[in-house]
Amino acid sequence: MSSTGQLFTDGAAYDQMMGRWSRRVGDIFIDWLDPPKQVGWLDIGCGTGAFTEQIVRDCAPASVIGIDPSPEQLAFARQRPGVDTAEFHVGDAQALAYPDDSFDVAVMALAVHFIPDPGKAVGEMSRVLRPGGLGAAYVWDYTQAGAPTAPLAAGMRAIGVDPPAPPSRNASSTAMLEELWRKAGFVQIDTRSISIPVEFADFEEFWKSMTVPAGPAGKAVAEMPADRRARLRSTLEERLSPTADGRIVYQALANAIRGRNGG
Repeated sequence: MSSTGQLFTDGAAYDQMMGRWSRRVGDIFIDWLDPPKQVGWLDIGCGTGAFTEQIVRDCAPASVIGIDPSPEQLAFARQRPGVDTAEFHVGDAQALAYPDDSFDVAVMALAVHFIPDPGKAVGEMSRVLRPGGLGAAYVWDYTQAGAPTAPLAAGMRAIGVDPPAPPSRNASSTAMLEELWRKAGFVQIDTRSISIPVEFADFEEFWKSMTVPAGPAGKAVAEMPADRRARLRSTLEERLSPTADGRIVYQALANAIRGRNGG
C-alpha cells in the first residue's frame, strides 16, 4: 500500500492519539486556503475522516470523496456524524482511480510524508484537478521535530532506541513541498507554517495518548520489554516539565502549501 494503510489500522485509537491536533491545524489550514464554495473535493489519504468532516462542515462543498489505503480507517470515517454527504473509497495516492480534470480542490491532510513516492502522488493530484484547480496539503514538520509525537521520539532516542520514521520524512519540509508542487506543474504556489499548542492535563494523559498502539511509534512502545518501557516512561517524565498546574504543554509545527493546477 502507498501510504497510511500499513501504518494505521485502528481508526478509533488513531483519532485518540492524533485527531484533536489534526483538527486544530485543519481549522487554521482551511481559513488560510480560502477554498471556493460548491465545488468538488478529493481528500487524499483521508484516514479517519477528521479533515473530511472539516471540509463538509466549513467549506460548503458540492461533493467530497475521501480515499485511503486502510479499510479500517475508512470504516471509522464512515461512522462520523458529520460526513453523511461524503463518499469514502479504498485508494492509492500514487495511482488515483479518477479521470483527468475530475476535481476542483484536492488536499492531502497529514498524509504526504507517509507516501513512499510523494512526487508521484502530487503528480496524480495535479492530473485529477481541473485547470486552475486548487491543490494543497499540510504536514507535521518532521525535519524540525514538529510532530505532536516528537517528545516520544526524542525519549526513545535518549534510551538508545531508533524511533520509527515516516517513509518520506523530508517531504514534510517547506522546501521539499515547494519542489514537489513545482515539479507537478502547480503555479501560484504559496506556503505557510502553522504552530499549535499540544496540551495534556497531566503526564499520565500524555503517556496514554502517545503510547496507544495506533501507529508505528505506539506499536514500537507496546512491543518493548517491560523494563525498557518503564525506562522510557521515566525518561519522558524527566524531560517534560509540567506547568504549575501539572499540565504538559509544548508546540507542534506543521507546514502548509497551496497552488493552482497549471494544466
